[in-house]
Amino acid sequence: MIKFFRKIRKKLLAEKRFSKYLLYAIGEIILVVIGILIALQINNWNENTKSLKVEKTYYCKITEDLQVDIKNIDSSMVTLDKRLESTERFLKNLLKIQKDKAVIFKDFLPTFRYYKFIPTKAAIVDITSSGKLEKLRSQILKKRILNHYTAQDNATTIIDINYNALTEKLFNVEKYTDLGFQEIPQYQNIFDAELQGLLSSTQWQQKPNDELFIKIKDVMVFNMITGQREKELLKSIKADAQELNELLVENCN
Repeated sequence: MIKFFRKIRKKLLAEKRFSKYLLYAIGEIILVVIGILIALQINNWNENTKSLKVEKTYYCKITEDLQVDIKNIDSSMVTLDKRLESTERFLKNLLKIQKDKAVIFKDFLPTFRYYKFIPTKAAIVDITSSGKLEKLRSQILKKRILNHYTAQDNATTIIDINYNALTEKLFNVEKYTDLGFQEIPQYQNIFDAELQGLLSSTQWQQKPNDELFIKIKDVMVFNMITGQREKELLKSIKADAQELNELLVENCN
């Protein structure tokens, strides 16, 4: 093709047809410019295609994390409900004044044990820590994603603060032997019969004005309050995750 154009130029010069040569030269320049513009357009199209593919990949990864979060929240809610049921039963048995501590102790550990929700954040951490946030070209979706994880962080921080305050209240009870920790069913196998006798506890559960009775009652009341607050926060996180997931699935596909 280049040789063909070169021959035309030489022929026009040889025939001293300078006006036609000039027009031809201008036409050739225009063709070159058009070729460059087409090449740039193709390159931009390829880059946009690549960027769109990367963007969709990130949306898909975030949806995967959100779906895991939703399942984990459901699992946490089930165990949280059981924890609250145990706490309520413990409080009722405590306030009915039991002669046998075993009646209330059967629910003691279940009032603290449950499946804690831990967010799955692999995708958003990868995107933000690697400086790839600009790959998400939709400003609306980007803002929506960041708002979700900010709200999620705030909610889990509140949950952690409340649970830490709960465990601190429990540790502040201090008089574990008098309370009867060694008599709790899950711990009884640690202490043999002789040791159980030597570590006999007080009958605090029969004395509503006893310091231990009051402390344990307050711990369980606080447990009920923080547990209910955690349920509200988890429901909020789940609802937001479901809404964001629906938005991203459309863009992922």
